[in-house]
Amino acid sequence: SINMDRSEVKNKIVDFFRKQIELKQSQQNYRHQVQMSALYELFRESLKDVPGYKQDDYFSIVRETVQELINTGFLYPGTPGDFNSSYPWLSITTYGAEAFMSEDWLPYDPEGYLKALKAKVPEIDDVTFAYIGESIAAFNRRHLLSATITLGVASENLMLILIEAYTNWLKDPRKTKFQKHIEDRWIATQYREFKKEFVTDVKSLPKELQSDWEIYLDGIFNFVRLNRNDAGHPTGKELSAKVVYANLQIFADYARYIFDLISHFK
Repeated sequence: SINMDRSEVKNKIVDFFRKQIELKQSQQNYRHQVQMSALYELFRESLKDVPGYKQDDYFSIVRETVQELINTGFLYPGTPGDFNSSYPWLSITTYGAEAFMSEDWLPYDPEGYLKALKAKVPEIDDVTFAYIGESIAAFNRRHLLSATITLGVASENLMLILIEAYTNWLKDPRKTKFQKHIEDRWIATQYREFKKEFVTDVKSLPKELQSDWEIYLDGIFNFVRLNRNDAGHPTGKELSAKVVYANLQIFADYARYIFDLISHFK
């Protein structure tokens, strides 16, 4: 029996479409003529010892994956030149060509993204995980405002958990003074007070945490927060898919750094 999970099936299919795009780029007169059967062929070899009635389960996953890629706008049924055409032909959309060839495929694969995030940051809390899940789903539906706001909430939640761990780590009288400064304050104020206080402790951090704190805390936290503010208020500012993509790309590293800090404070 073979063990293929959905993400393996999806990765194989994505690779296949990447190759199609590369062929078109290298041969001017190459036409995408992709049929469903070509995708089935990808799995034919690994399924040869599986009884027919069981193969259907795998082909169903292939069909579901194709449907998902159609729903998210990467593919459409049919061929460009023939308006009567539909299945079994499949064509790559302009957006799909960009997504398939992006250097980091994960933001375009919500299931794979969340799996990778969980693997990198096993201790991630449920609230952050729920919001980042919404964000990645919204990004793939091209709901950029929703994606930015939910990403902002995920990031703020991480910061609040960090500030709480830091507060517990502090000794009096610093602790009481710090608590007074952040009590019932907006996240921006809490972060400002935290940074003011934290600067004096940076030197006591383990070497690997010392060098990156400005990149992750100052850089990424503030970048996400400013974008979230733009998205959360009717500023009329256009949000760029590239910015959301970049934020989602870096989020796992950002979360990993914050939880490393938290475990240091604990």
